Amino acid sequence: EIGYSKVMCVRITYLGELGFELYMPTEQAELVYEAVTGAGAELGLRHAGLKSLASLRLEKGYRDYGHDLDNTDPILRTGLGFTCDFAKQGSFLGAEAT
Repeated sequence: EIGYSKVMCVRITYLGELGFELYMPTEQAELVYEAVTGAGAELGLRHAGLKSLASLRLEKGYRDYGHDLDNTDPILRTGLGFTCDFAKQGSFLGAEAT
């Protein structure tokens, strides 16, 4: 709970840094925002925009489907070849596209 609101906190890892998303009833959003920013002020909490999050993600090497790559990019060129078992007997679905 934050203030009088039940809040679900979800850790997100695609940022490359420790990040969280907070989910609460819409009508409680302003109160939760004020509570979080008020409590975080003494700790140096600052606002960060969406571009900041993308920068952190890129520094970590995380790829964002639809932005950094899509279904037209060969798997080996994207650096995701580790996700395929090229030694698999009988190959695998999509092997010809690699």
